[in-house]
Amino acid sequence: MAEAAQGRVQEAVESMVQGLERERIRGMQGAMFRCSARCCEDAAASMRQVQQCIERCHAPLAQAQAIVTGELEHFQVR
Repeated sequence: MAEAAQGRVQEAVESMVQGLERERIRGMQGAMFRCSARCCEDAAASMRQVQQCIERCHAPLAQAQAIVTGELEHFQVR
């Protein structure tokens, strides 16, 4: 009985994470890649400027992923 409940919880969490990835994270990934491509198209920028631009593009996605990971870890602890 406990195993069945645990399995249902696991399935619900996996479904939620997949939905979140599909509905939010993929869009953020697309935006990140488009932003990074624009950084690389700036022929006047130095290598350092391009790298900093790319890092700024990655920041929102990295932050969102850290939040999701943190929340999942908190959930596991509970």
